[in-house]
Amino acid sequence: MTAEEILSRIPQYQGLIFDLDGTLVDSMPWHVAAWQQVCREHGFEIGPEVIYQYGGMASSGITEIFKIEGHDVGDPAAFTARKIELYRMHIDKIQTFAEIEKILREAKARGQRVAVGTGTQRVNVNDLLAVHHLSEIVDAVVSSDDVKQHKPNPDTFLKAAELMGLAPENCLVFDDGPVGLQAAKNGGMDCVEVLKGKLVGFYPAH
Repeated sequence: MTAEEILSRIPQYQGLIFDLDGTLVDSMPWHVAAWQQVCREHGFEIGPEVIYQYGGMASSGITEIFKIEGHDVGDPAAFTARKIELYRMHIDKIQTFAEIEKILREAKARGQRVAVGTGTQRVNVNDLLAVHHLSEIVDAVVSSDDVKQHKPNPDTFLKAAELMGLAPENCLVFDDGPVGLQAAKNGGMDCVEVLKGKLVGFYPAH
């Protein structure tokens, strides 16, 4: 399905749910840099592809994977907190993907509801939406702080649909990571795959 065909489908949904990192905002390079630095501080190296593989997963979950793999993360909570600290040093530099922001704003103008469903912390979501003047038009936000089970579990997207007052089948998810695409499917939602700010695939729930 072409990007034009995907765009033509968007108005049929009552609500749109956007992942944040790598989907609505171009933040993944900053996440990668933060992860690489904290890993180096603990005596091991990772490649960027590792973090892209886990895009959409909560930071605590990624730390747990490193621990299971045998890396010395020390205190997992402190390791995760350090990564978040390093990332937040650059949060004011992060830009939106223009095409995805346009889709969100046009949907809101049509009367559709819009939400953000992300594996990042609420403080990051709030700051990024405020920087780009999106806070006032986003109807609901679900962050890693708001659910116990993160992507690929569907809870993030199901909670976003619930907060918008919509059934899951009436929502369309936008996500860039495999765990996010799986979360949408697990939640019974159609999903658009986003890559570097472009619409590259459409995945029906069934």
